Amino acid sequence: MSTTARQSFIGATSSEENARILADPGASYRLLYWDVASVGATSRDILTYGKARWSNRLPADDEWQAGKLPTPFGVMPVLTVTGLGGKEVVMSESIVIDHYLAKKFGLLGNNEWEEITIKAFYSNIHYLRERSFMCVTWTYADKRKVALETFMTKTLPTFIADHEFHLKANGSNGHYVGDKLSLADIHLANVMDHFSHLPSGEAITAEFKKCTELWKVKETVEQNPEIAAWRATDECKALVKGSIYCYSHTAPSDGADQEE
Repeated sequence: MSTTARQSFIGATSSEENARILADPGASYRLLYWDVASVGATSRDILTYGKARWSNRLPADDEWQAGKLPTPFGVMPVLTVTGLGGKEVVMSESIVIDHYLAKKFGLLGNNEWEEITIKAFYSNIHYLRERSFMCVTWTYADKRKVALETFMTKTLPTFIADHEFHLKANGSNGHYVGDKLSLADIHLANVMDHFSHLPSGEAITAEFKKCTELWKVKETVEQNPEIAAWRATDECKALVKGSIYCYSHTAPSDGADQEE
């Protein structure tokens, strides 16, 4: 049984000082998350895109189970921002982290309308993965076949049709809003990657590929020089391998173990 070690957002520094740390252009970043891609992948891509000084903190199972890594809610990812003479601010929840980093590195468009629209696309993309976690990615063996069929025949086609509609409205140019990279673009590429890491990933990816608009967004993200360089590193490749290994034990496959 794991031990929960909680960490308060409130520390010795004032609210105003914490805000200055978060705004510090010379800040460095440390992302605490498992040795997989998954929920940490978008933040890692954004940090790379922004040419930030950052590092991964990959916990060992025993130190996490023993409660040696306190976090605000007993879950990861957690982002630590260090600036202003070494003082730190701790940030929790992947959505909050992604939004903060996207704002920091210019991935929320050019005005408030673009920002809220990009965030709307991000939210819907995020929800696709979150819906799948408990019914596809992590589910009981005897429920896998039905769960995957429902996802493939109902959930995924609806998502693809919705996003194809919006991407066409933006000119089918490889972006959700305007003509430059945004949080929504990067998140879509990573969520598509997430599904490709599942044992059923080949079949799911084949459905994504049928939509040229969605696939163009993924290719546009992958062609960004900073993101491409990060994804070519051994460190990033190891995280992908970690995801594939993890989901091989938890997610539906196309094999005989689906049979009820």
